[in-house]
Amino acid sequence: MRVAVDGEGPSREEAYQAASVTAAAVDGVLADFAAAIDRVTTAALAVQPKTRWRKGEAHRTGWQAFRVSVVEITDTSRVGELLTALAGAGASISGLSWAVAPANESFALARQRAGEDARARAEQYARALNISLGPVAWAAEPGLRSADRPDWRATAALAEFSGAAAGGAAEESINVNPEEVTIQAA
Repeated sequence: MRVAVDGEGPSREEAYQAASVTAAAVDGVLADFAAAIDRVTTAALAVQPKTRWRKGEAHRTGWQAFRVSVVEITDTSRVGELLTALAGAGASISGLSWAVAPANESFALARQRAGEDARARAEQYARALNISLGPVAWAAEPGLRSADRPDWRATAALAEFSGAAAGGAAEESINVNPEEVTIQAA
């Protein structure tokens, strides 16, 4: 998921300082949940002018600073609790998505079954064409090429930043259940 913090001020320094206060609170929450988190990476960090359009011109009204982090969670049983704590610390949360860890044994099983299916199909084609099978010439797995995989960490980190600051601490956690993920091999 993406976790954003922001701050505003009349100067760059004040906007950055305001964002850093919220960032410190969010970092404290992430530290408290370290056992449930695989890693945290920074996807965006910016300090930029805020402007308002008036009489055909952009006028600077102050500064805005923000940081967007990508948090990879391994203990899905604590997601709701983590979201509650992050919202209470002032974070904006978006982009919650689910993936199966690459080391999960389901991938090996999918590869094995795909290989068995490929051999059975090849044998059927060979019998129908009255030819014999030779050595495997080519095999592929979906998503191995970088062009096949979207970089979800970078996609729209800046565009999705809402800038909305959360209010006080939430009283109840929101129940979050992982979605079903299909594992494929070809």
